[in-house]
Amino acid sequence: MRYLGIIFIISFLFSCKKDKEDNSYHPTPYALPQISNFRIAELNPDNPLTEEGVRLGHQLFFEKRLSKDFTLSCASCHLPENGFSDPKQFSEGVGGTLGRRQSMSLYNLAWGKQFFWDGRAKNLEEQALFPVPDTTEMHLTWQEAEQRLNAHIGYKKMFKDAFGTDNITKELVARALAQYVKTIVSYNSPFDKYIRKEGNLSAAALRGYKLFNTEAADCFHCHSTPELFIHPSQVFSNNGLDVVDNPEGFKDKGHGEHTGNPQNNGQFKIPSLRNLTMTAPYMHDGRFKTLDEVIDFYNNGPNLSPSLDPIMITEANRRLLQDGRWGLGLSEQDKADLKAYLISLSDSTVLKNPLYQAPKEM
Repeated sequence: MRYLGIIFIISFLFSCKKDKEDNSYHPTPYALPQISNFRIAELNPDNPLTEEGVRLGHQLFFEKRLSKDFTLSCASCHLPENGFSDPKQFSEGVGGTLGRRQSMSLYNLAWGKQFFWDGRAKNLEEQALFPVPDTTEMHLTWQEAEQRLNAHIGYKKMFKDAFGTDNITKELVARALAQYVKTIVSYNSPFDKYIRKEGNLSAAALRGYKLFNTEAADCFHCHSTPELFIHPSQVFSNNGLDVVDNPEGFKDKGHGEHTGNPQNNGQFKIPSLRNLTMTAPYMHDGRFKTLDEVIDFYNNGPNLSPSLDPIMITEANRRLLQDGRWGLGLSEQDKADLKAYLISLSDSTVLKNPLYQAPKEM
C-alpha cells in the first residue's frame, strides 16, 4: 500500500505540473474583418488565426534569414506596394536566378483554394513550404532554416507565444506564414463601396460593369466571386494565350505539369482581378505590361489549342466566327469603359495598413 501511495502522489504531482504547463499557453484569437459583400472565409481548423501567430508570420514574411545568402524574404517577390506581387516579369532568386512565372498577388487568399499557378499546393500551409528550398527562389534547406531560427532567442519566444513550444520546425514556420497571408485582405475598393452603398462609380465604370457581366465582354464566367473575382468552382483554365497544335506543345504545361494529365496542359490558376493597378505585369508569364494589352488580347479572341477552355468560345465569338472574324468586337469606348471598371477594383487603403509593411528587424 505504501508503494501504491507513493505512485499516486508522483502521478498527481506530474499531472498538476502538466496542467500548469498546458494552462500557460493562451493565444489570443484573431478575427478577420466581417465584410457585408464577402462570404465567410472557410479557414483551416488545424491552424486557427491568433494574434501571436499573425505577428510571428508577419515577422517571418520579411525575414531574410530564410534565404541561403540572407538577401531575400517572401516580401522580396511579393512586394506590398505592388499588391503583394512583383513588378518584374520574373522574380529574382538567390544569386539572380530567374523564375519562369510571374509572382501572384496575395490579397484575399483566405478565400482561395489550390495555390501557385499550377495548383501544386492544396492550402496556404502547404504553399509556404515550397519557396525556401526552391533553388530558383530562396535556395535554403529547411534543416538550416530551422537551425537559424532556433538559434535566435527572439524567435524562440515568438514561437512559444504563438504555438506553445519553442522548438521551431518548418511546419510551424509554414503555419505562421499562412496565418499572416490570410490577414492580407482588401475590401475597400471603389467598387466594394458602391456595392455596399457607401459610394458611387463613374458612368464609364458602370458601363464597364455591365459589359463585364454580360456576353458582350464575357468576363464574368471566370471572374465572378466578390472576394477574388475568380470562378467559385473552376480554379484552372486555358485562356488561349498561345497557338498550340497538340497537348505536348505547351512551353509551360501549367496545371498539367502538376497533375500529369495532358488535358490539363496549358491550364493555369485563374488569377484575382483585385488591385490590378498595383499588380502589373499580367498573366502567368507576365507577358502583358498594361491593362490595355490584356483587354486587346481578349477583344481579339483567344488562340486555339487542344485544352482551350470552352468558355473562351463565347456566343459573341461564335457569331463573329460565322462572319469570318474573331474576337469580342468591343468598340474603343467599350474597351475604355471596361478598363474603368477594372480600375475600380483597386483598393488604395491597403497601402497604409501597418500590418502590410516591414516590421522592425530582429
